[in-house]
Order: sequence, then C-alpha cells, then structure tokens
Amino acid sequence: MNQTLNSSQNPEQALSGSKVDALHVVYLAASSLAMFTSVCGAAGNSAVVWLLTVGVQRTPFCIYMLNLAVADLLFLLCMASMLTLETPSLADSHTKVHEVVTRVMYFAYTASLSLLTAISVQRCLSVLFPLWYKCRRPRHLSTVVCSLLWALALLMNTLTTLFCLRFWRHDEGRCFMVDTAMGTLIMGVFTPVMTVSGITLYVRVRKSALLWRRRPRRLLVVILASILVFLVGSLPLGIYWFVLFWLPLPWEAKLLYICLSRLSSAISSSANPVIYFLVGSQRTRRLAESLKVVLGRALQEEPEPEGRETPSTGPSEGL
Repeated sequence: MNQTLNSSQNPEQALSGSKVDALHVVYLAASSLAMFTSVCGAAGNSAVVWLLTVGVQRTPFCIYMLNLAVADLLFLLCMASMLTLETPSLADSHTKVHEVVTRVMYFAYTASLSLLTAISVQRCLSVLFPLWYKCRRPRHLSTVVCSLLWALALLMNTLTTLFCLRFWRHDEGRCFMVDTAMGTLIMGVFTPVMTVSGITLYVRVRKSALLWRRRPRRLLVVILASILVFLVGSLPLGIYWFVLFWLPLPWEAKLLYICLSRLSSAISSSANPVIYFLVGSQRTRRLAESLKVVLGRALQEEPEPEGRETPSTGPSEGL
C-alpha cells in the first residue's frame, strides 16, 4: 500500500505547510474524534476478548467473534498510536515508527475483513445447508479457518512491507504489484463474498419472518449488523488505499477523504461490542444483567426456549 499515509509527510505536516484553514480544522476535529472513538472502542473490544476467553462457553461462532475482536482491538490501538505520532511534537522524530504502526494497522484491517467474510459465509452455509452444518461440519473448522486467515493476512502484509517501506528496500515497481494483488484480493474477493453472503442471510431472515411470524435469532442480527457497519464504516478506508490513492485527485480532496474515512473506520471497529450489548440484552433488564450473560445470549447458536423474547414457532430452517 504505497500511499500518502506512508510518505515522509503525514497529514499534520502537510497541513502545517498549507493555508487551508478549513481543512486544518476538519483534520483536527476528525482526528480528535477518531482518537476518542479508538480509545473507547479498544476498551470495549478488550472486554469482549476477556469475556470470550474466560467467561462465555466456546462455540464455533464465539471463536470467530473472539478473533474478530482481537483484530479490531489491534486496529484501534494502531489508529490511536498513529494519530498520536502525527502530533507536531512527534511527527518529525518518529517518521519510521509512524510507518511501521501504519503497516500493522493494515494487517489488522485485512484480518478483520477476512474474518468477517468467513463469519458471514459459514453462517450462510448453516442457513442454506442446516443438516450438513450440524452433522458434517469439521469439528475444528472455525479454529483452522481463523488460523489460516491470520496467516494469509500476515503473509500479504509482510510482502507489502518488504517492498513498500520507504526507509528499507523500497521498490516502487514491486510495491505496486504487491499492492495491486492485495487490493484485488480484498476489494475483488473478500468484500463481494461478504456482501453476497450478507444479502443471502437477510433474504432468509425476511422469508422466515414472513412465513413463520417469528423474530430472527440474535446471532443472525449480530452478523448482519456487523456486516452493514463494516461496509458503511470501514470499506471507505479500503477504497482510499486501493482506488482513490492512484487517481489524480487534488491533495486537499484526498486529505479530506482520508480524515473522514479514518473516523468512520474507528467507529466501525468500535461498534461490535455495542451491537452485542444491544442485541443480547433484554429490554426490561438492559442494565441489570451482567456483560457475560448479555454477550452469551447475543452469540448463542441454539434457539431460545419458549416464553423468551424470541419465539420459536414453526421449523427453524437453520436460522
């Protein structure tokens, strides 16, 4: 990802040399909000990681959500660190550190996107082929898939780092080739697959609601909400990395876009703990239940017993 964020000038340095006061205000406001959101989101994802590690019974989708929370936590920590390093007092003396942190943020972004894609695909398969999912699905499929996706994200970002770091073995031609391959995989494979799986799940949820007059399971709501938030909040940052950077747009337009996409991606990576709380909590007891109970209810795969908020009349169809 050989782009503006990785150049010798970070946005704060570029703005300090210009006379665009309005853009300066936008940059400071967006960066401040992104920093605040990143800190809050890191705290929320840390709580999710802790609860899924020691407090909630492990299911295949809990394993996915644990890995997704780790990826979001790493992304938010890198975002906060990157914004801190762009302050005038640190920008000049920590350029190399800023670039390394940015590379790690790319790694976390790639891992988060690929994990969310795997979550949507596996849930889609469980809905379309419920008997196969229940009887034939490999026992450790979630763990194996998560491990492979982390390894793939690490491999792709290691290759990008080897050729695109400006202070070590920078090769413009190879950097462009690796960047193009990585962009094709993310924008041309992962994102469309996740979108199609999400649409399929939504159609099945609507069909079930109309035929059986029952609410969808909470886990489906969590997955659909997470996909929607990612597409709206985090995808713009990927579009900048792989599309807008290569277009001959004015620097001011690119700067405005990257500032706003940073903020939206920080909000997106911070949203999942809020989604878990809203979906998993009972309306009448929203503040009276422990986070462990709320999280376990939001991520449970089995239908709730009769008499709870989510009735289970009619065949489940794997939903």
